Amino acid sequence: MSLSEMTMEIEKTCTVSGTDIRALLFAPVDVSIDTLANGTLVRQAESGSLRLSLSFEGEAMETGVNTTSVKYTCVLFTPGTRYKAIPTATKFSEV
Repeated sequence: MSLSEMTMEIEKTCTVSGTDIRALLFAPVDVSIDTLANGTLVRQAESGSLRLSLSFEGEAMETGVNTTSVKYTCVLFTPGTRYKAIPTATKFSEV
């Protein structure tokens, strides 16, 4: 589902304008980016949490570890209880 589609669906069930809905959908992303960049875990209530993961080159001595030792970084998502329930709540059928 795209952001535009999500906005239209939300707009059907409330009195808030589409522009305000889009702003509210983007705000957590902007805040999460800043928070992760500062090395802090982002907890998104029932949705789950985001954290930054780093992978380093192995160094022989601790003193050899510096910013150039970082091989790559990625953002890890840990689903919250509502997302974890999806597989058991989903019904499948042959098509």
